[in-house]
Amino acid sequence: MGKEIIPAGQSTSIVILFVIGSSLFMGASGQSGNSSWIALILAMALAVPLMLIYARLHVLFPGKDLYDMLIAVFGAYFGRGLSCLYIWYTLHLGALVLRNFGEFSKTVALTSTPMIAPMLIIGLLCVWVVNAGMEVLGRSAKFLLLFSLAVIIVVQLLSVPKYEIHHLKPLLDSGWGAVFADAGGTFTFPFAEIVVFLGAFTVLPKKGSAARVLLSGVLFAGTIITGISVRNLLVLGPDIVSSLYFPSYVAVSRINVGDFLTRIEGSSAIVFVTALFIKVSLCLYVSCNGIAKVFRLKSYRSVVLQMGLIMVYLSDFIYRDIMQMQYFAYHIYKIYALPFQVFIPLTLWVAAEIMAKRSRSKEAAAQQ
Repeated sequence: MGKEIIPAGQSTSIVILFVIGSSLFMGASGQSGNSSWIALILAMALAVPLMLIYARLHVLFPGKDLYDMLIAVFGAYFGRGLSCLYIWYTLHLGALVLRNFGEFSKTVALTSTPMIAPMLIIGLLCVWVVNAGMEVLGRSAKFLLLFSLAVIIVVQLLSVPKYEIHHLKPLLDSGWGAVFADAGGTFTFPFAEIVVFLGAFTVLPKKGSAARVLLSGVLFAGTIITGISVRNLLVLGPDIVSSLYFPSYVAVSRINVGDFLTRIEGSSAIVFVTALFIKVSLCLYVSCNGIAKVFRLKSYRSVVLQMGLIMVYLSDFIYRDIMQMQYFAYHIYKIYALPFQVFIPLTLWVAAEIMAKRSRSKEAAAQQ
């Protein structure tokens, strides 16, 4: 399989859009009320050492992705078993994000349209871009990020007249316990989900690029999410935010400038669609890449269409309704995702460091 290399700037754009993905509209876990922005900052702080560990893996295994690392460290059989788990996780995550879009379309935008229709359209678009290659995804992400940032900045500025500062008072009204609980949930969704990008590490150009791409991407995306979360709190208040499925959409719908600039939430919805498009595409690429590595296929492209259709089909029946979707996202997912995001990568890192140390010791002994 030929390796695709994309510049660090495009890789960072993929990371940013991947992280803001569905969290841009669904928001973060809301137990802490008006202090949820503090939980977001704590979650970003927790994500930094994890990103450094991910970057260290790229240094220890230059030119290899997550599946190559697992097979190299844990052996052909156990390594491939763990790879199958990550194939499931990336496929499942892509289906979850597609379902977020499907529920949004059914609830807000296209209420009379069957939910499968918009999910299938986005799914086929992701199949097309993944089949075209990571270079196309990287260039698309860089362009879409510029567009998304422009829309986000304009919407943030137009929201200022609707701000009500008293919504942020009293600070820490729910106590530190709720803040720490929200920080843990926000750490797993969305920050630590970037573990998916390890399955595409072969696209990074050199050893030192992983730390720069992951740290800058996650911190920049975290800043965007925090800004949007604070805006939602200032415009709607913590009680209303916690009662909504898509608080960002409702907050933007409140914008009314001189009775002529109204109903601009559609532009905000476009940002949501572009971000989830990148997120689903990366999940699809990594799951297909894993299948190619586990079953020793010549190219991941031979299974892109099949995996894309499976992802769309899975997204259609994965939840019973929007209430079950929200419950899973805020209560179950943070437990379900921890082994994929933290435990297995930590074990892989420790084992890789031990192997590297032994290799250096053997080389030093051979030189003597």
